[in-house]
Amino acid sequence: MQFSSKTTAALSLLALLAVTLAKPCPAADANLKSLNRGDGKVSVTFRSQIDEELQVYWMTRDGEQHDVGILEPLGEVMHQSFEGHAFRVRRTLGEKEVVAETLLGRTTRQRVLIEACGAALAAQSEAPLSPRAAEFEELLHAPDKKCEGPSHEWSCVRYLHEEDLRKRDPRDYGLQPGEVSKHREFKTVDESYVSQIPQIPRVTDGPGYAKMSFTQPLHDALTDWYQERRNDSMKPHGVIPGGYTNNDKVLIDKVNLDEFPATHRAIVRELREILQWWTGLRLKHTSTFGIRVYRRGSMLIDHVDRMDTHLASAVIQVDQKVDENGGWPLELLLSNGTVAEVYTQPGEVILYEGAWLRHGRPMRFRGDEFANLFSHFSPLDWDGPRGADSKNRYYGVPADRLTTLPDLTGYSRSTDYAPLPDSSSSAAKDEL
Repeated sequence: MQFSSKTTAALSLLALLAVTLAKPCPAADANLKSLNRGDGKVSVTFRSQIDEELQVYWMTRDGEQHDVGILEPLGEVMHQSFEGHAFRVRRTLGEKEVVAETLLGRTTRQRVLIEACGAALAAQSEAPLSPRAAEFEELLHAPDKKCEGPSHEWSCVRYLHEEDLRKRDPRDYGLQPGEVSKHREFKTVDESYVSQIPQIPRVTDGPGYAKMSFTQPLHDALTDWYQERRNDSMKPHGVIPGGYTNNDKVLIDKVNLDEFPATHRAIVRELREILQWWTGLRLKHTSTFGIRVYRRGSMLIDHVDRMDTHLASAVIQVDQKVDENGGWPLELLLSNGTVAEVYTQPGEVILYEGAWLRHGRPMRFRGDEFANLFSHFSPLDWDGPRGADSKNRYYGVPADRLTTLPDLTGYSRSTDYAPLPDSSSSAAKDEL
């Protein structure tokens, strides 16, 4: 049966109306106001499950609304207040419906969960709008651009196969003797969480990665800011757990983005908009951290990210000081035995689906500084694979998912592809 366009539109409207009526928002309490109940201090946290900006109001003792700030989409905000004080939360769109009200009790720490309801719930059931789609498309890089000249100038993707990996010097890749126990020497691929790879659906209809230049908001938030913070806020980075890096031996530094909440919010807001355009899905922010500043000899073995929170991610190239011909690529293990080396310059972003696409920087870094920021998101309705149907969600799991080089060969070390040079060759290299 086929419906006319008018009928289809009417059915869509009815569907949205049904969603709205299924969970209406709470009616505004005309008598809500702050009370005099003592001076007990209360810390109240508002956590939103609504994918749009909300307005938080403190209610005066006369029942008037006093604006105390914005609650970001799917965000969380804390206010310091007192027992007996009242708050109201409204949408900023449409008829500005009330979505939550609370009168604070005696407990010193209180939480208010704001659930999607009414028109907000209906809007949330639709695909996200991307009014900046043309802008983002213009900033995308062609995946077939050739890598030419010295690698420290590269901004391109180089595609390799098994015969190319056989030309690598194992001493330039992976964990080295003296950094790890004997059985992990020359390791370039982690095998801990491979069972999740066939369970994680794609969240894009492409190969699972893309490369683009900074948007103007990213440039404004990061470029000059980082150069200033590099001079006044860089500190030693702690050891990264998991065994994927050698940063317990090769120390790295960090400009802690958590100490700069305004910059943090600006970056998350912009990356969410970019990644929602890239995926076509509504996304919730799960983690943004950095800026990690890697040092000479740093490396990161190929791995997959958390399967519950890291489905759509971005690595932001903030700055670099590398040797001549010392480009340091993000390595991606693609299907059909292909390896992609993604080279970037400062002011560029790599988008990737890290929960199933193995990625890392197993090449040991040749340079003084390499500054990266990381941000992770997942679809609103995703909290990890649940049952056999997980692989059919979003864009599904392709049939060739398990055809990467490690899947085909079983290799996980640089020495699996090429033997160590003999001692005379090693001595000659050491003299260079």
